[in-house]
Amino acid sequence: MTTIAFGGGPSLDQRRSFAALRDGTHVPGYRGYCPQIKYRVGKTYGTDTHELSQDTIHLEPASILSEVPTTKSTTRNRLPESTGDNKYTEKMVPGYTGYIPRMPFKFGNTYKEDCDSCIDDYLTTRNFYDTKANDLKRQVASCPRLTPISQDPEVRDKLNLYRDTHPSRPILVEDRRALTEPPVPGYCGYIPRIKTTEQGLGARYHMSTKNGLELFAQETASASQRLTGQVPASLDSVPERVFQGTKSASTRRLYLTDGMIPKYTGYVPQRRYAFGNTYGDTTRGLEVCGHPNGSYGTFIRSKTFAN
Repeated sequence: MTTIAFGGGPSLDQRRSFAALRDGTHVPGYRGYCPQIKYRVGKTYGTDTHELSQDTIHLEPASILSEVPTTKSTTRNRLPESTGDNKYTEKMVPGYTGYIPRMPFKFGNTYKEDCDSCIDDYLTTRNFYDTKANDLKRQVASCPRLTPISQDPEVRDKLNLYRDTHPSRPILVEDRRALTEPPVPGYCGYIPRIKTTEQGLGARYHMSTKNGLELFAQETASASQRLTGQVPASLDSVPERVFQGTKSASTRRLYLTDGMIPKYTGYVPQRRYAFGNTYGDTTRGLEVCGHPNGSYGTFIRSKTFAN
């Protein structure tokens, strides 16, 4: 028997008889795939592979030429044909990037199958809710109309009796707060002119809201007088003192002598060339805020004519 280096050595049967391996047994250390081996415990690798080779039934794979059973998708609605105006049709163009209802949640089918399924579900849902809306309209139309109680004699008599027994109590139409009356502290609603102007700085909530509402009433009355020549009826309850001394919009200074509000995001002339001070000190030191005239334009004209 020649050596292995020269192509000799023991045969396969001699090797199996030497290792005492039974038929179907894999050599210990085999790293290939062995079906069901990972579910076997308690025995040696050789015994497990031998038993698996005796018990496992190897099924032949199906032919690749055999017909794959497919289930044809059926739709509950007749998908609309394309007319050029409708968006969802029976023949959606692949690659369409517009929105299709429920399309992001469809996987594993062709584009047409997913489109048909999504459009069918959308039409079914829309028809269902359209039917419910029509049923609701029919029910509302069939119900008898409610009769107004404003002309009911019993209601009229009770209201007259209440007015006779409570002569000093104002009626609901008169029991309204004035426009410039400040709200209760803690009110979270909108107050005009309190955040966009200096009215909301350095004062209590009561005073700041009062100043903001009065300024809003003044601006509303001034704008209405310029457009229509009269004060709107909603300002009839505002006291006359609020409108006394109201300056017109053309004479009101935008850049105040006291400086601008910190974090003011509007344009301030020459502000970008000043450094080293706070925003308030910087704006107070500029000519646009420190001039004594009614407006910055008047101040510039006076300087021009003086020169």
